[in-house]
Amino acid sequence: MLRNTIYRSATLLFALFIVACASTPQLSQEQVLSENAQIASLDKALQDARAQGADYLAPQGYAYSAEQLDQAIRAAMNGQNDAANASAQRGLNNLKKVDQNIAQSEDLLREVLAARSRAMDAGAATLYSRDTAALENDLRKTTALVERGQLEDVKKRRPKLIAGYEELELLSLKEGTVDTAVATLAKAKENGAAKYAPKTYKLAEEELALAQSVLDADRTKTEKANAHAARATWLANRSIGVTELIRDFDRRDYSREDVVLWYQAQLDEIAEPMETALPFDKSNRDVVTSMQGSVSDLIKQRDETAAARSQYEQELSLTAEQEAAIDKVEAMFASFEANVYQQRKNVLISAHGFRFPPGGSELEAENFTLLNKITKAIDTFPDSAIRVSGHTDSTGSHGVNQKLSEERAGKVAKFLTEVGGISADRITVYGYGASRPVASNQTTEGRSANRRVEILIENP
Repeated sequence: MLRNTIYRSATLLFALFIVACASTPQLSQEQVLSENAQIASLDKALQDARAQGADYLAPQGYAYSAEQLDQAIRAAMNGQNDAANASAQRGLNNLKKVDQNIAQSEDLLREVLAARSRAMDAGAATLYSRDTAALENDLRKTTALVERGQLEDVKKRRPKLIAGYEELELLSLKEGTVDTAVATLAKAKENGAAKYAPKTYKLAEEELALAQSVLDADRTKTEKANAHAARATWLANRSIGVTELIRDFDRRDYSREDVVLWYQAQLDEIAEPMETALPFDKSNRDVVTSMQGSVSDLIKQRDETAAARSQYEQELSLTAEQEAAIDKVEAMFASFEANVYQQRKNVLISAHGFRFPPGGSELEAENFTLLNKITKAIDTFPDSAIRVSGHTDSTGSHGVNQKLSEERAGKVAKFLTEVGGISADRITVYGYGASRPVASNQTTEGRSANRRVEILIENP
């Protein structure tokens, strides 16, 4: 009797547990994305990656992160938050490698991608969908090799891919814009545009009919026909985009309010770089007017900046005489004496060929050849101002280095005035010690490069 009672009680408890589990409402995908920041971040990162071409430039890595997103959403729907977050984190971590592979694929396949872009612009994906799909599959196989590090195999596959896309481009261009419009409209109809975007789809049909009627009347009027056909293609593609958006709204069970909120979120995202808070508490016309004002301000700022930059560059542009003078100065010095750099209109002579006694600043006779060359370089620009600066390596204390750099710069400036005949009013002297190295102080060569006197010739 007792055993039967225990059995019935256990059975009842188990049944209640099953009913409770069954009655627990499962989260929708939309709720998961709105309530779990990590999963939403992965979803957004995947969208961004796809926009960069990750699905064909790093297909394996992209597919793995997409799989992790699906697993994360399913786990979150079932209340398994720890598992969901773990999957989302794996997907996000993997996308860092995806970004690297995208960059490498773009670098290795630059010519392939350029040929691909031209083929797609010519309408190859619509006119020769089967051939394009096969070539796209070959491209994904090639970029998968990039992901696996088989770069030599990637290089071997490049010529075939380039030739394939170039052939598709040529074939597509030969088809003409009217045939492209016909194919795009067919694709739009197949995708349901006539049902979901009937107004846009009808306008596309009307433009195509105009193109065809123009050619029927006069086959030589290709320019006018092509204009209508191009418009028809644009409208057909737009109807496809509208259709996909409406279907997405339907899948997410959007109410009219949800659609408006989505639209406002899109505007907010567009306006974000402008750092402008849109007035969604007012009418839609006020929102649009606010965006127009912000864009107008940006355009005005851009034009003003461009004008200022143009004026600045014009002021800094070199005459033929100035360019010849700089070339002349660059040719004066051997590599062991000095490096010469052009800085806009100015010339910097970084003289590392001076020989000073250890810890001293006296100019010995072996430096006179270099000093005479510096004097001639300055004389090439008679209207210039001269900045002489001394620099040391990091050996020694800050105070010693600072004093030594000032003294050495001063001795060079003194030679330029007393021997070189350059007016002292044109020269200013600075000492920087070891604070501005141009090489590592860990090597003998680096320390030698850092022990230098620089002469900056500033031209008006």
